[in-house]
Amino acid sequence: MNISEKGINLIKKFEGCHLTAYLCPAGKWTIGYGHTAGVKKGMRITQAQAEEYLRQDCKSSERAVNALGRKLNQNQFDALVSFTFNCGVGNLKTLCKNRSLEVIAEKILLYTKAGGRTLNGLVKRRKDEQALFLTPVKTEGQMVATESHSGISAGLSGQNKPVLRMGSRGEDVKEVQKFLSLKGIYHGAIDGIFGVLTKQAVIEWQGYCEIAKDGVVGKNTWATMG
Repeated sequence: MNISEKGINLIKKFEGCHLTAYLCPAGKWTIGYGHTAGVKKGMRITQAQAEEYLRQDCKSSERAVNALGRKLNQNQFDALVSFTFNCGVGNLKTLCKNRSLEVIAEKILLYTKAGGRTLNGLVKRRKDEQALFLTPVKTEGQMVATESHSGISAGLSGQNKPVLRMGSRGEDVKEVQKFLSLKGIYHGAIDGIFGVLTKQAVIEWQGYCEIAKDGVVGKNTWATMG
């Protein structure tokens, strides 16, 4: 697989672009989007050259993610390439070793330190990578079934499921909350109580899935969680 424009744009967002060489915190001359190979003091490039350097530099990260041998959709692949571009191949292997995709998505948020300090920029980057990783890929109007549908989201379907709305309670509500939490949409307690935060998350998910945004988990909404 190769990184898509969505992944490239994510990397650009956090790397920033410098068309004149500068010394990075590690003491290396750097230019463009974090490019260091062959860079010297006083070097200048164009925006087009910066873009080309970035794509070249992504190749090693792409190879590392492909070498994992995991079944990934494009968003999952892009998120891991961005992570590898920033954190390196060693951290990629540690992140993914013997872990399900759900656990990878959870643990990616831990990589936020540099020099022993938590950096806000890394916190934001990991959150964006997690959000992209958890964003389903649709093709021909349907969600692509991937490995990430195992585990917490398994068994969620519209058949034999109750209609859930504000005030609903129980295990089915918990399952919806867990699913939406993994997608980075729901940030409340997994308490089985269908309150305002749950409704807002459901509406956001419905909007992404291009179905009626009524905040009610009925047959159509259950189907998108299957």
